[in-house]
Amino acid sequence: MTNGFTQLKVCDRTVELLHETGKDKPTQVQERAIPALLGGRDVIARAQTGVGKTLAFVIPLMEKIDVNKKYVQALILSPTRELAQQTAGEIKKLVGDSGINALAVTGGRDFEEQKKKLAGKAHILIGTPGRLLDHIRKGNTNLGGVTYLVLDEVDEMLKYGFGQDIEALLAMMPQKHQTMLCSATVNEEVQKLGKAITTNGLLIDINPERVTADKIQQICIKVNQEHKPEALLELIERYNPFLMLVFCDSKERAIELNDYLYSKGCNVDVLHGDMSQVKRRNVMKNFRTAKLQILVASDIAARGLDVEGITHVVNYDIPHDPDWYVHRVGRTARAGRDGIAVTFYTVEDGKWLLNIEKKLGISMERQNLEGKTVTRTRKPVTKKKAIPKRGKSAVGPNKRGTKYAEASRKRDKLKTKESKQDKKFPGEDRAARSSSRTFREEGRTSKTGGRTARTGERKFKTEDRKTGMGGRTFKAKGKTSRTGGRYSKATKSKNK
Repeated sequence: MTNGFTQLKVCDRTVELLHETGKDKPTQVQERAIPALLGGRDVIARAQTGVGKTLAFVIPLMEKIDVNKKYVQALILSPTRELAQQTAGEIKKLVGDSGINALAVTGGRDFEEQKKKLAGKAHILIGTPGRLLDHIRKGNTNLGGVTYLVLDEVDEMLKYGFGQDIEALLAMMPQKHQTMLCSATVNEEVQKLGKAITTNGLLIDINPERVTADKIQQICIKVNQEHKPEALLELIERYNPFLMLVFCDSKERAIELNDYLYSKGCNVDVLHGDMSQVKRRNVMKNFRTAKLQILVASDIAARGLDVEGITHVVNYDIPHDPDWYVHRVGRTARAGRDGIAVTFYTVEDGKWLLNIEKKLGISMERQNLEGKTVTRTRKPVTKKKAIPKRGKSAVGPNKRGTKYAEASRKRDKLKTKESKQDKKFPGEDRAARSSSRTFREEGRTSKTGGRTARTGERKFKTEDRKTGMGGRTFKAKGKTSRTGGRYSKATKSKNK
């Protein structure tokens, strides 16, 4: 039978090495990406996890390296140490006796030891942006000869804040180079970066409406927060998984859950970001070789874990980001195998569950802990009654709303003026002013017995209330004012 990779014009040596690893038929993303990359074209690939994106860029890379040139010719950037180490492992499977030297440069390893290995003139560097920049700035290596660049899981690198590091590394490379971007999701930020660093790039979008693998059975189980550990233990006893990966939202939760399961006799270990590189490597080795049955991990392991045979993934804490859900459940059902993904959720988590289903266009099967399907009950969506607007903008002119709104504004304006006057004329003067005055302020005129005076120029006196026509007198510009035709007694006595 003809090998599928041969039809993609892959060299015989690489085809033979692929056959030794059990890979004879390319996946859909490989069928489209390999010919384009071999032809020298830039590629942006979006596909769900577990469909062979790594080999899609590694196979063409092996065809492009010139072993006679003793400098770095290809650079592969990864968001996590685990993903970088695994990519390096896939490359070494295809090196054979070609003489290609590939080196993983990540944090958590001895810096001086990496420096010595870099002196051996590696052809391919695979690493995380931060550690690579450290070596370049110290003069341990350079990117002046790079002609092949891969940004693996680029959306996660941007989410982790590696955007500036990527720009710094790009500035150290030749302007003319071939680029491939790989990701399970392509958001606006990834699209912007892709347009900036690719030229006439080929967009490979594998089943955009299916961001999770078809062979994953996706289940959700409603639990109480305080009963989650017991619920997980019951799930383990019912499934008896070959390899189970359990995700928690923090390292503290992962450590606590690991201690609980270990106390119940489970073959379990934990993986989180604060572990030493040696400890992490030993844990992953035991998990890959099935010496561990259950691995409890924080989200740091959601990317980069490519372990054969993971049969079950459990979201112990529901992810709030739909993209994280995709990367978590993508650890199972890899390479065409079947898998089960179970998500625990509480009453408070219901909104996150609905958000995941809506954004990804999926519908999880709701079960109880016994494995029986439960009918999902959702509250009917009721439209709120629209509250009519009030005020002048609510209705047109000559309408009831306009009339009452204007009256209300006038009352408010009058109350504001009175409050200002109360502050200016405290105490018993308030009663005197309210009982006798009928004038308007703000520069308007007031009529008192046939004569007018500017209100801003008058000084009122209300000590004597036994005056005629209201009992009040005032002086206007130093003159005595008549009230009702009679001179005020209070005024005469005051003048004396």
